[in-house]
Amino acid sequence: MRDAALWQTILWAGTDDQGEPLERNHDMSAAWREDMERLSQQFYEWADKADDVLIAGGCGHLSLDELLGDKAEHLYVLVRDEHGVSMADGWNVGKERRCCETLERMAKAQGPIGAYAGDDGRVYLSFSV
Repeated sequence: MRDAALWQTILWAGTDDQGEPLERNHDMSAAWREDMERLSQQFYEWADKADDVLIAGGCGHLSLDELLGDKAEHLYVLVRDEHGVSMADGWNVGKERRCCETLERMAKAQGPIGAYAGDDGRVYLSFSV
């Protein structure tokens, strides 16, 4: 359930106006459907391009899931919102690390996501790009 993992990371990493994690007072039902669909679409576009990156970088023997494990969605959101994590953390050197660094640049190029809680109790995303 990639879509659920994306949204759970948004709720976990985002904060409300009081600095509290969004997940404290919101759950998946608070998602603004249009924003959730847009985030999913952006993730799938990025993931589709990942295969080309892996092949070009000499990592064609790996899938995105093999490279990043079950954290692909989580890392995608955290990297885009610049939470100080790296997709390359599990790879010290070599072509796998370079592939991860390329995937990070691609994710960051999509711009920050910026989650916030609206007055109506919903969670919205403010895409910058």
